[in-house]
Amino acid sequence: MSVFDKRRAMPAASLPVDEIERRASAGKPTNAVQPGYRAVAAAHAKAADRELWLAIHLPGFMLDAFDGAVDALKGCGPEPAFAGDGSVGETQDRVSSRAILDLECGGRIVCACDEAAAAAGVVPGMAINSALALLPGLQTRARDTHRECRLLEAVAEWGLGFTPRVSLDPPDTVLLEVRTSLRLFGGVRELWRELRTRLQDAGLKTRLALTPTPLASIWFARSGEQAAFGRRTELPGRLASLPVECTRWPAHSLQLLATMGVRSLGDCLRLPRDGFTRRFTPQMLRMLDQAVGRLPDPRPLYIARRQFVADCDLEPEISDVARLEVAVAPLLDELCVFLQKNCSAVQAFELHLVHPQAGRTVVDLCFVQPTAGREHIGSLLHERLSGLVLCEAVRSLSLHSRVLTAAEEVVLDLFAGHRRESRHGVTQLIERLRARLGPEAVHGLSVVPEHRPEFACAVMEPMTAWNGSGTCLPARSVAPVVARPLWLLAEPQPMRGGERPCHEGELHLEAGPERIETGWWDGHDVARDYYVARNPAGVRLWVFRERRTHKGWFLHGVFA
Repeated sequence: MSVFDKRRAMPAASLPVDEIERRASAGKPTNAVQPGYRAVAAAHAKAADRELWLAIHLPGFMLDAFDGAVDALKGCGPEPAFAGDGSVGETQDRVSSRAILDLECGGRIVCACDEAAAAAGVVPGMAINSALALLPGLQTRARDTHRECRLLEAVAEWGLGFTPRVSLDPPDTVLLEVRTSLRLFGGVRELWRELRTRLQDAGLKTRLALTPTPLASIWFARSGEQAAFGRRTELPGRLASLPVECTRWPAHSLQLLATMGVRSLGDCLRLPRDGFTRRFTPQMLRMLDQAVGRLPDPRPLYIARRQFVADCDLEPEISDVARLEVAVAPLLDELCVFLQKNCSAVQAFELHLVHPQAGRTVVDLCFVQPTAGREHIGSLLHERLSGLVLCEAVRSLSLHSRVLTAAEEVVLDLFAGHRRESRHGVTQLIERLRARLGPEAVHGLSVVPEHRPEFACAVMEPMTAWNGSGTCLPARSVAPVVARPLWLLAEPQPMRGGERPCHEGELHLEAGPERIETGWWDGHDVARDYYVARNPAGVRLWVFRERRTHKGWFLHGVFA
């Protein structure tokens, strides 16, 4: 078969959309064209020509999340700089040779590093032991996804100053549709320069790309190619040189493409569409069509978080709590109406009580889960105010909500009433205890995958480990050889004795030893042999023998 015969035998769906439309209008067969494809493509072509998507990619977002960029974008003072030990560092000079550790791997794998660490040979995916061997002075810190989300949202809120159409592509890209903003900022060059300058002033390392489709802009920015063009017809040719890794397709799909000799997006675009669909997921082919503008790529717009603030002057002044609750009621009604209109919920707010001479009293109310119910908010505020003692009469009130969250619609099982009531009861109990005793008096415990007993748990929010059925989430840790007590001492207490320890009499060792020897990498290394022991009074104790220093016996826990 000649080259021309092969061309005629090529499936029509592998041709560009313009060629498909030309063949259809000429009455030629268009074998693999789906019904309605031409109409969708033609309609989207007109819409795509009216859009320009600018992608702001943050290649170092894991490190930038600790460098105060959030406050810099908001015009506030800088946050504490990166410090490997978790302490507050100097804000003027960033610490060199930094790395972020992946907690999903137990904090043993590097998932990001700076240029100084990379120059020494540290790369993402390297074990922390190997990284410390290459660079003993490497400063490490655990990855903080909450800070990363705050950084991405801060960039999005900052981008609203350039265009009302902002979209997020987590975890490291923000999209701005800037076609209508070009005239305001003096064209593409001026807008590009303004964006880059402000982002650099905030301390962010960014990659920018401007194309007619959002996905093409994201892929250009990820690849580090600063493309800026506005014609949809240029997309297939400009995308052809990009590596397929910029798509972030599943690893097994990228491996299969590599074995087929497909290294770039151009190679993917030249593959027959029907064969590509059979070997890979339909989503991958859809992404290719969206990138070159054949199919629409609708993006949800980012809506900036708003806060509720309301004030109320009191005349005459109020000096008792009962009348104060009546005065606060209209503010709560206004808050709930605001939440309902904005489809939002509140998880915490502050009630400021302004006094004539004594300044103000701040009443902080926190909820276990975001809420917008008037009765719920009012009942907890009543519990909080019932124990309040006013130092002076109140002259005015001010209600300030914290950052609002989107209200979630909960779909409940028809026959799951007992589980629903159990979860609701636990939530109410925690909120009432916090309202009466204070937020700092009620907390939960989380099991940490750690062999050292003193580091095997962490303080957490009470409902975080609650899975809705009245049980706590299972711990991802190695089952101990020797049973462990629920009551651990704050600090191990030394005991008397040589070969046999003594605590209110000589102890009888019932089980053990369980050897724990770990922690050498963080300066809290231990080398202990743990035993379950019983004293003459019948009390079961958890003791250990230090294997390095002192080599003495210590009491660490008591069994119930």
